Amino acid sequence: MTKDKKQKPIDSLEALLHRMMNRIRQSLELPAILSGTVAEVRIFLETDRVKVYRFDADASGEVVAESVNCDRLPSLLGQHFPAEDIPFTARELFLKVRQRSIVDVAAQQIGLSPLESSETTEPLDENDIRFRVVDPCHVEYLTSMGVQSSLVVPILHRDQLWGLLVSHHSSPREVSERELQVVQLVADQLSIAIAQNTLLEQTRAQADQEATINRVAKLLHSMTEMQLQQALELTVSALQAAGGRIYIAPQNPDEAAQVFSYGDWGRSRGAGGAGEAGEAGEAGEQRRRRRITMPNAPSPMPNAQCPMPNAPILFEEHPGWQEWLNMEATVEKGKLVWAITDLYQATLQSDLAQAFFDAGIRSLLVICLQYRQQILGYLSIFRHEIDTETLWARRVNRNDSRHQHPIQSFEVWRELKRSQAQEWKTPEIELAQALGGHFAMAIHQYELYQQVHALNADLQQDIEERKQAEKKISALNAELEQRVQERTAELQRANERLLREMSKRERALRARQQTQASLERLSRQSELILNSAGEGIYGLNSQGKITFVNPAAARMLLSGVKELKNQFMHEIVNHSQPDGTRYCWEENPIRATLETGAVQHISDDIFYRCDGSKFPVEYVSTPIREQGDIVGAVVIFKDITERQIVEQMKDEFVSVVSHELRTPLTSIRSALGLLARGSLNDQPEKSQRMLEIAFDNTNRLVRLINDILDIERINSGKATMYKQTCNAADLMSQAVDEMRAMAEKAEIKLELTALSVQLWADSDRIIQTLTNLLSNAIKFSSPGFTVSLSAQVETRKEINTDTKGIGSSSDPCHSNILFQLKDQGRGIPEDKLETIFDRFQQVDASNSRHQGGTGLGLAICRSIIQQHGGQIWAESTLGEGSTFYFTLPINH
Repeated sequence: MTKDKKQKPIDSLEALLHRMMNRIRQSLELPAILSGTVAEVRIFLETDRVKVYRFDADASGEVVAESVNCDRLPSLLGQHFPAEDIPFTARELFLKVRQRSIVDVAAQQIGLSPLESSETTEPLDENDIRFRVVDPCHVEYLTSMGVQSSLVVPILHRDQLWGLLVSHHSSPREVSERELQVVQLVADQLSIAIAQNTLLEQTRAQADQEATINRVAKLLHSMTEMQLQQALELTVSALQAAGGRIYIAPQNPDEAAQVFSYGDWGRSRGAGGAGEAGEAGEAGEQRRRRRITMPNAPSPMPNAQCPMPNAPILFEEHPGWQEWLNMEATVEKGKLVWAITDLYQATLQSDLAQAFFDAGIRSLLVICLQYRQQILGYLSIFRHEIDTETLWARRVNRNDSRHQHPIQSFEVWRELKRSQAQEWKTPEIELAQALGGHFAMAIHQYELYQQVHALNADLQQDIEERKQAEKKISALNAELEQRVQERTAELQRANERLLREMSKRERALRARQQTQASLERLSRQSELILNSAGEGIYGLNSQGKITFVNPAAARMLLSGVKELKNQFMHEIVNHSQPDGTRYCWEENPIRATLETGAVQHISDDIFYRCDGSKFPVEYVSTPIREQGDIVGAVVIFKDITERQIVEQMKDEFVSVVSHELRTPLTSIRSALGLLARGSLNDQPEKSQRMLEIAFDNTNRLVRLINDILDIERINSGKATMYKQTCNAADLMSQAVDEMRAMAEKAEIKLELTALSVQLWADSDRIIQTLTNLLSNAIKFSSPGFTVSLSAQVETRKEINTDTKGIGSSSDPCHSNILFQLKDQGRGIPEDKLETIFDRFQQVDASNSRHQGGTGLGLAICRSIIQQHGGQIWAESTLGEGSTFYFTLPINH
């Protein structure tokens, strides 16, 4: 049993646990919790290094958090270790009996302390530490790392071994029972934090998926126009893919397929695939759209493009396309969804495979667009191949035996794997499947609307023919009566003529009956169409009673179709204004349609369901006219609850701005209040401090308002960019000169590598961008560090489109200048590299306010650069610094 080297006070142990639990309750971000935990444990144990080691699915692991004392041991943060370094038997003990280990390299001993019995699984005495001789290979392993004593405690999550909490010391050190208890309690708290973080990530992912589905559904099911192209672009972006396409199969032999495509189909090889031509575009996202048609084809979908002559065969019309999909396994039985991770492993026909490879497609996700057993087409999403890089703590040689060849070196080794396929994850497949359902429903509804339009035209034609027939019959009847009166005396001779006229009348009567049958047939067809429509539709007579209602309206009102007929609709839906005030029938907009024939477009009224619940609606009421008289009205309505939720999100920005304005105003009011009441007349130093606080907050308030106005003017196009030819070197020098005083005050060294290149830009705005970036770098750098600014010329073709969003070009004349601003500050977490350019987004908001930040500087920079046709992004390594890049086109 180990003995305490120095008994720590009980209150310090309780304070450590109290801080740990507060950290978990106050923050749901796991990296921050882990980073704070290793620092607290290292200070408590007074050891040289404490780290958190997380296991991966292949049993290898990575150091995800670390605290090192004065570089007495090298940092292992971010490095991977092969699975062989922790044998399977050791991992089993960590999981089954929650084994803890204490190694003393100098004494050649290892102390084992299981929390549960391996035979009975009953809890054991947590202070029971059993010592034995340590494995010589284990001693060699720790010695090679510079470690003389270690403590290892497992971290569990959902009855699985999640990772290890490890303490290393460069000299021999005993571990007391009390220290072991405290470290075990910390590990248990980490298990709670991991569970909370897992739940948070699942919740965020679900919210993002639901938001994407709602946005796509809004584009597809808009009452004005179905926006297929925009919905496809949003789908590709949400699935983090390189591109996608929608293929709409022809429903009639004389029609042609319709295709909507988005993304870079020829990035990797510079050539077009089957059905697409490779093309280079401007900076940012690239897109191509195409529609292939045949003569006498019906009207295309909205946003479809003009026909392309001599277009190659589409993927989906290739003879081997359907045969290949039938051979491939679907993601779920009964669901026509295929997720092909690697097309190199697929059994494709050679010409179809070559078409995919020429387009640079490596991974493919295919969703069959099907509605009620009818196949409408396909939604295809693809990805290019990628390169992966792993940082290993040592070079892995899986042919060596661990016990025969002890580890001698932990030199860092970077393993680079090129041309790797990207796997389709289950949440991505589920999201694509849900979006495919919306695409199928929208396409089907659009085709139904086209059929309704055609049937209405036929109905109008039949009505005109009926009127003409009735006129002819009326004329014949008049002529017959006249002849009877005039030729009574000649009745015998006119008898044969009368019979002929009667025969004509009978034929006309049969024609009228056929017309009536045709009208009844068209009525039944119209009823079928109404039953399949997604919006609520009901008809009223001139008294406001329901004459017909479709199933969609009955579902929205939670009632049956039969129960609603012949009811007074105003009483059924309790039609109300947006504030809840119920319309009286005389003031109801629908009644105005019945009275005056005016078409009413109302976007925010309220209907009530039969169970008493209410929902906001957007509706259109149109009069029904017969021979100039208004005999009723048709009302089409739609539930706009989801749209109002989206509008509510817009108001959140106003709330954030109000909070940011209220904080400095409150501080200014408090300071001035104390001065106005004379409470500090006898305390000149505090009085001066209150004035300084009010002055500083006034400046902050002015900066905040100016930044908000500045970014809104730029984004709305109201801020004019006065572009002219200017030299990049002059802009860089002027920006550095403006920030030199601030740098000298902060003891930061500024380095400038100027580049003399002519630009077409607004010099004041570019200098504003440079000074904003320089100011941030100086604020978040420690004294004695260096901030460097440089630039270089490169063609757009050389810039990676996957990570920086900059277009490529094969024309060397279309070049950019790439500005780079590098600091040696604390760095930015990887998950913040994109969001820092949003409004009021800061890595550390409390420190940013202390530094005088408003949270809008980077958002302004991004708006300025985008107005110049460039892009801006950041790369960072925690603890080493950050580099900000932005591009501007060169003036030729």
